[in-house]
Amino acid sequence: MQSHASRHVVSDFLKDLHPDLSEPFPKGVISDEVAEAHGRRAIPKLIAVLALPELPDDVRAHALRILNGLLSTQEHKTNAVAEGAAAPLCRLVAESRDTEVRRLSCNALASLAQVMAGRRSIVSVGGLAVLTDALQTTPEQAAGALKSFAASNDGNALLNEVRSSVVPALVELMQQPADPAFTLAACENAAATLEGITRTDLGVLAALDAGVPACLVALAGRGLNGDLKFESRLMDLLQLVATCLEQICHHAQGKAAAREAEAHKILAELLGLQHRETVKHAAAALMGLAVEKESKVNVMLFAGVQLVRLMRGKDTELANNARDAVAAASEHLEARRTAEMLLGMEERELLLWRGPAPETPPDYRFNVTLPIFTPPRI
Repeated sequence: MQSHASRHVVSDFLKDLHPDLSEPFPKGVISDEVAEAHGRRAIPKLIAVLALPELPDDVRAHALRILNGLLSTQEHKTNAVAEGAAAPLCRLVAESRDTEVRRLSCNALASLAQVMAGRRSIVSVGGLAVLTDALQTTPEQAAGALKSFAASNDGNALLNEVRSSVVPALVELMQQPADPAFTLAACENAAATLEGITRTDLGVLAALDAGVPACLVALAGRGLNGDLKFESRLMDLLQLVATCLEQICHHAQGKAAAREAEAHKILAELLGLQHRETVKHAAAALMGLAVEKESKVNVMLFAGVQLVRLMRGKDTELANNARDAVAAASEHLEARRTAEMLLGMEERELLLWRGPAPETPPDYRFNVTLPIFTPPRI
């Protein structure tokens, strides 16, 4: 007998379980769509989106956030450089009116500048000039990108090629009054960039032309006694200031500039901090400053007590820096008298001279008082 019941087809194929008759891919690719892509197409897609001339600022900012999240490995940074990311990022820093877009673009350039190929690509599209101009609009992020250059020898060489414009711009940033835009982080990034630039002779000369010693002294004064006194990352900034002054004070022409800026006073205050790295670089800066004849008395007058305290401490490196500073300053008669008042006879032999004291400076032995000449009466 034939059954007239309806038949049911049972299948395990996906087309029978979830029938979808639409096209597998859309006909046109949406060029400005931003999505968190995966694999090899992620970075090229984002760079292509950022290069579009007409794009809303919120979409650009979203794309930049995703790109910055991807630039966390050397492979991704190198891939972004190969795809030409430097050009659209520099264009956004220079032309975008949106503050968030400029900040995120500077952060992306800072990531690219951590690899050698990225530094060269930024320079090839005029990125250093763009970042220099951005120090007044997005100071913290632009200085952070320049800091990435200063962290390497080849990056410092590239910065030195444009030192005549970069160094004055950094000084202008650090001289800005208290303002929400010019934060402690911005000053710290600028000081880190100067610390890298002043590692070379040409960099120190450019720093002297731009008045960096006086600027660093004023910045440290703001940190010790001014508006930056209670900042959480103050010690990192003061360490960079001490390091910059150390490199300047060990330069032949930098000693005079540091003396004129009264760097010995601020370095003496830095010796009293409970931060070893800052104290170490401050003592080394005073050691270089004490070599100059005109600075010997000032070093002992303002920092003699702190240097003697370090000499008596158990930290060998700090004690050696302090001893060399006191020994160099004691070549002057007045400075030597101060050292003799602060140190006992046994301490002079054990800590300072490490043996019998050397001869007294020449102006002590030949200090002769002549009687007033009275002509005879005739």
